[in-house]
Amino acid sequence: MTDVILFLPETVCLLAALAIFVAQVAGARYTVAWGLSLAGGLAAVAACIHTWPLSGEPFFPGIYRVDFFSQLVKTFLAAGFLVVAAVARQPRTTREEAWPELPLFLLLSTVGMMMLVSATELLTLYISMELSAYPLYVAVALHRSRAVSGESSTKYMVQGMVASAVSLYGLSFLFGLAESTYFVDIADQLPTLSTQPLFWLALLLALAGFFFKLAVFPFHFWAPDTYQTASHEVAAFIASASKVAAVAVLCRIVSLAMPQEDPAAARAVLMWMSVLAMTLGNLAALRQGDFKRLLGYSAVAHGGYALIGVQTLDGTGLTSALFYGLGYAAVSFLCFLVVCEVARDRDLVTIESLAGLHRRSPVLAALLLVGLLGLIGLPPTVGFTGKWFLFSAAIAQGQFALVLVAAVNSAVALYYYLLVMRQAYFAPAEDEAPLRAGGASLAAAAAATVVVLAMGAAPGWFWDRSAEAVAALLG
Repeated sequence: MTDVILFLPETVCLLAALAIFVAQVAGARYTVAWGLSLAGGLAAVAACIHTWPLSGEPFFPGIYRVDFFSQLVKTFLAAGFLVVAAVARQPRTTREEAWPELPLFLLLSTVGMMMLVSATELLTLYISMELSAYPLYVAVALHRSRAVSGESSTKYMVQGMVASAVSLYGLSFLFGLAESTYFVDIADQLPTLSTQPLFWLALLLALAGFFFKLAVFPFHFWAPDTYQTASHEVAAFIASASKVAAVAVLCRIVSLAMPQEDPAAARAVLMWMSVLAMTLGNLAALRQGDFKRLLGYSAVAHGGYALIGVQTLDGTGLTSALFYGLGYAAVSFLCFLVVCEVARDRDLVTIESLAGLHRRSPVLAALLLVGLLGLIGLPPTVGFTGKWFLFSAAIAQGQFALVLVAAVNSAVALYYYLLVMRQAYFAPAEDEAPLRAGGASLAAAAAATVVVLAMGAAPGWFWDRSAEAVAALLG
């Protein structure tokens, strides 16, 4: 019975997906599938919170670990699905006949991500990564324009498969060196393995699939194209939930290599990936006129910020990376919620289309303001405290130059975020028609706003939970 409870969040999501599938086969209206997705999301969040105090291995020993780290991340994954489902009341940028399939594939991807953060064996890790990815490839292809969906989903899938192949190549090296696929065996051999350059190369290659999910250089090319051409709700899910999973898995894998001796070469690679991701993402975003594409390049930059914590290879750095990843998901969702409401009937969302938003909907304008302040990194949002923790972890390692580069990049990002704010609050509206968000969307927005402001203004509880999660991970 204990094993069943340990696997409860994944089971709830699978049962909800099955219920949606049965409803679709039975010819039920989309409102039924939408209601089932909301109920499944709420049940999954409750199941995750219920399993916070639990720990154990529900399957064969060594392949799947349930602990506070995994359950905390699963809570945010389930919440990410729930808030995206809430705004998908009428996903008009998705083909109408495929509306019931949208929550189905997002749920299946959520299950894959949940399994990903609990995987403690190489094959389980790889299969979970693929399970989380393929439903998203299909979801991107559900865009109402077949020409757009075909091209964008193909690009997304091909680049994802390349990253997956590189990861599998690195995993094969790890297996060859350790002669085991179990994380615990690899960790036990770390004093010997860490002296071999091939081990660090294998570890970096194995991380490729998760660098792809995080959209950091050089696996970032998909992000702006997919953000721009995917339906708004799918883009919102990719921009929020998948980022949480990526940061969490990076933390779990890097924790295996907490060094006996300082791995200067591996740290240098991660540091330069961080610098290139921040710089490339922010400079490319300066020239974007499409808001979703701008958010895609912004995601590249924020992936670089998260790597600042990961590359420290210590507990404080991993805690700051996890804290930042959880907060970024909420901030990103707020921006995409505005996209969903402003451009519910339009495929493309230019920055100019946000002109006069404060007149059309003061609530949506306020939500966009909170989201942009979080992306900039200004108080009282989680963007400020998250970057403070990341920079503090890097400075503790003596990496002042890296923090200086990150600070300069934050100043560069300020310019294009302010352009969006200017359009929303000071530019005259091209369309004076008022915008009214649905009740479910407003409830999701309120929850995300509370998280963004609470993690920014009073981060203590969230930092303590992140530190507790990382302690469980390292333990």
